[in-house]
Amino acid sequence: MLAPERPRGVGPFALWNAARGVWTSGDFWFDGRAAEAAVEFFPSYLRLTSGEWAGKPFVLADWQADDIIRPLFGWKRADGTRRYRRCYVWVPRKNGKTEMAAGIALLMLLGDAEEGGEVYSIAADKDQAAIVFNKATLMAGKSEDLQESLVCLKTAIYCSALNASFKPLSGSGKGKHGMAASGLIGDEIHEWTGGDLYQFMHDSEGNRRQPLEFLISTAGKKGGYGADVYDECEKICDGVIEDPETLVVIYAADPEKDDWTAESTWFKANPNLGISKKLETMRADARRAMQSPRLENSFKAYHLNIWSEQAVRWLPIDMADDQGRRFGWTYCAGPRKWKDLEIDLTGKRCFSGIDLSSISDLTALVHWFPVQPGLDVPAVVARFFKPRDLIEEHSKRDRLPYDKWAASGALFTTEGNVVDYAFLKRTLFDDAERFEIENIGVDRFNATQTTIEIAQEGLPIEYFQQGFISMSPPSKELERLVMSNALHHGGHPILDRHARVVAVETDPAGNIKPTKAKSTQRIDGIVALVNAIGVASKDVGDAGKLTSERIMERGGLI
Repeated sequence: MLAPERPRGVGPFALWNAARGVWTSGDFWFDGRAAEAAVEFFPSYLRLTSGEWAGKPFVLADWQADDIIRPLFGWKRADGTRRYRRCYVWVPRKNGKTEMAAGIALLMLLGDAEEGGEVYSIAADKDQAAIVFNKATLMAGKSEDLQESLVCLKTAIYCSALNASFKPLSGSGKGKHGMAASGLIGDEIHEWTGGDLYQFMHDSEGNRRQPLEFLISTAGKKGGYGADVYDECEKICDGVIEDPETLVVIYAADPEKDDWTAESTWFKANPNLGISKKLETMRADARRAMQSPRLENSFKAYHLNIWSEQAVRWLPIDMADDQGRRFGWTYCAGPRKWKDLEIDLTGKRCFSGIDLSSISDLTALVHWFPVQPGLDVPAVVARFFKPRDLIEEHSKRDRLPYDKWAASGALFTTEGNVVDYAFLKRTLFDDAERFEIENIGVDRFNATQTTIEIAQEGLPIEYFQQGFISMSPPSKELERLVMSNALHHGGHPILDRHARVVAVETDPAGNIKPTKAKSTQRIDGIVALVNAIGVASKDVGDAGKLTSERIMERGGLI
């Protein structure tokens, strides 16, 4: 008997078994009827939930049907149960993975007709776990057939005929004993801090005939739990790890070989590009990413599924947009050198930031001058302090010209081998005579007797938290201003150096902050500047942002 045409979803390595009349691969055989029934479940019973497709039948894209659904539900073991008990899908954002996961959850709930079935959606937190669940609830509500079979409540979808349910779940395994998962949806693995909840739910499947786990994610930051899982998936694909129960599907660009700016690379990594993911939006995001090292990192992670470092170089120094306009820190120096700039700012109001070093290293004091009468562009005055006895040693250690900076007046040196905080305090009060200091931002954890004395002697001190929530708004504002050439810093050599080497970290919510741990050298000046912008924003309603908008309306400064 000649082999029939190879069914979609079978894959290139299956063989036709004429005696049994099925396609086989090792100990497994392909059930074409089950595969097609799973594919047809989507348009027959499910309706899409959002955008231009809301209310329309859920017709799977070829990649969803052929690469995921047909193999997952078609391949069987000798006893007729499903071969695959776990499926990992790594695909960039906006490729329809949440809709597909919600559909698979409902298929798990109903398709096996398993009495007492328990399907769960797990994620890093309660809100994330609810995303797939809520999508499934909307799907069920739009389907007349499913409305007859399911009861949708706030925290569960019930099928009374089977005494089965689908629920969202987050946290750890603690307090969740007695569960017996028949199906599991795992969302955004790259955000998981660990695998405790997953392992607990996996272990709960022991008495189920053919449990199924569907785990979906985009790439994220290297070094965490998600990166370890991705590494395991790659080893399964490469045959390094033998795991016939796990189906791995990865859509990603090759970080070494593929040009991340090429549209052909985008299509390679995004199977739904041009459908649920819009090409014009992708082009716009790519243009912005080409202008910012931080955005390039995010673009590669979330749009091309390329795992990124925990921290990346942050501020653009000298770049060009697609119109040839030059922008970056270099073009923010302004027409006046740093010594002359601070003379011009005499009498102007400012907000200050202090980054206190250890007693033997660099300390930074930075004044941020928002737009005000007589000042059309925000400006920066920076001061740095270092023990004189350590100049030569630290010049060799850091390979930086502290001696030349001290000779030029860019670096204040204090007597001895420890920072003289009394000298810092005198300098600050001298500056208070020249400038109208409104507030001073200081890291609470670096608060010293000196900062207490500053407050007691009449200057306002605000303890500015160094976490993502506090640091992100002023950090993003500094980034916007630099990208629009919308501030003047006078080219102060130490601040310039810190701007060139500062790295930024990003949390899962997209908040950013400069990081000392990952930056290649000291970045005290930029941290102090972010502190200053932060207290200024709180005090005057985000004056920096208003400045950025004004300057953007004028088309920039160059």
